[in-house]
Amino acid sequence: MNEEGISSENARLKAGFIPLRITYLFESTTLWGGNKVALEQAEALSDIGHRITILSKDSGPSWYPMRLPVISAPKFDASTVPESDIIVGTYWPTVKAAVDSKKGTVVHFCQGYEGDYKELHDQKAAIDEVYSYKIPKLTVSPHLDGFLKKRFRAETYYIGQMLNRDIFSPAQNRKEETDCLLFNILVTGPFEVDFKNIAFALRGVSLAKKELGPALKLIRVSQFPLTRKEEDIIEPDVYHFHVPHFSMGEIYRASNLFVSMSKEAEGFGLPALEAMACGVPTILSTISSYTSFGDPQDYALFVEPTDHEAVAEAIREIFHNMPLREKLIQRGLEVAGKFTKEKVMERLIAAFRKITLGNNVAV
Repeated sequence: MNEEGISSENARLKAGFIPLRITYLFESTTLWGGNKVALEQAEALSDIGHRITILSKDSGPSWYPMRLPVISAPKFDASTVPESDIIVGTYWPTVKAAVDSKKGTVVHFCQGYEGDYKELHDQKAAIDEVYSYKIPKLTVSPHLDGFLKKRFRAETYYIGQMLNRDIFSPAQNRKEETDCLLFNILVTGPFEVDFKNIAFALRGVSLAKKELGPALKLIRVSQFPLTRKEEDIIEPDVYHFHVPHFSMGEIYRASNLFVSMSKEAEGFGLPALEAMACGVPTILSTISSYTSFGDPQDYALFVEPTDHEAVAEAIREIFHNMPLREKLIQRGLEVAGKFTKEKVMERLIAAFRKITLGNNVAV
């Protein structure tokens, strides 16, 4: 820590700031949006003086430039989890391990209810058992917060999402394309994950491309290599595989439209918000997470997630309608502007205060 950082920390301590020992447990730190969110949160807490430990069953991310050390642990139990004021489980198995370790107050950081994931259907009973634990849950979206309260009668704390403005911001001199020039459509997410519903987004793009011709270019981003099954729907013009998070801003800014047809199981859908923050108009599915971004819901064109013909129609409308594109860009920037690091940290610290120390202690 530099001299300025030491002085700042000393000032907080004199003002009654009490640093917490906070441990984050990661099943792995592979390239997933949820991991990025939790890692950014841990770093932000460290920046204001809390004592952060990050434990993962792997050696740490290659795609994220960590400013904190990642401690590799083959398992999470009383021998590997340190004594902590708060232990944050970032995925349902890590929540169970945190509780079993008995090394501190456990908080479940929930970014999506895994019991609704098709790929985890055979583990649903074990997932629901963990969600039934009477421990606090941090949530990233209002609809997820409400769901957990209703379904599991959970003690929840909505903290929201934050955007890294150094990465996700609009181009300084973005040029609006005319109808006859190149029009890049961006679709992000793994084809293999059911709730991302990539196939329906691609079918919509494919149908629109048949009608609008070579002006439409498909840009794909995924954690996994391109498969033949995806290519059978439409062959991407550009395919980005395993992209470091700090490179995503340029990919968004090189796009003219972002399309996501995620299903209701989507916990938040951060790429849609990142696209908006970069000044990209969006077509989104009518699911609870996307419609909770802001009010009124005029910041995107919304279509049913299984209606690829409606996706194609929305693409045509945005392609031909420059005033609509500009309106969606401006509203998207307004909505994304509300998701700040400061607001998330304010909610998060207030939650930790209530969970562990009471309202009389400065955290």
